[in-house]
Amino acid sequence: MIHALVTCLTAASSRGEGYAKGDNANIMIRLGEVLGERLGEPLRMPLLCQLIGVTERALRTSCGEFIGVSPTRYVLLRRLRQARIALRDGNPDAVNIAELACHFGFPQLGRFTSAYCAVFGETPSTTLASAPRAWFAKR
Repeated sequence: MIHALVTCLTAASSRGEGYAKGDNANIMIRLGEVLGERLGEPLRMPLLCQLIGVTERALRTSCGEFIGVSPTRYVLLRRLRQARIALRDGNPDAVNIAELACHFGFPQLGRFTSAYCAVFGETPSTTLASAPRAWFAKR
């Protein structure tokens, strides 16, 4: 998804704005790839920059330009989004929220729940409970 976003933004705005726009787009594409591979792992800023192959300043600039948030915030939001999808699509009788949170890089359930509530306005258990049980019964 981030790849598509970056591609669209790059095509629309890189005409005539020079080399830096292309660099920022490439950084965002690489960030998306790294997160796709390692979303559940601890990704502190120095490691993230090392994996992408850029300086912290370049990563912050690219994230600010393309998505308007810091890299740390973006990683958090992406993890929460993936957790929400797993909760929404999960079997309420089989999903363990603590294990799911840990899988997406939240070793502390309380911090996961707080962040989740702040972003989505409901608890993870509410999202899980709203999963369509009829769909799971047919499987």
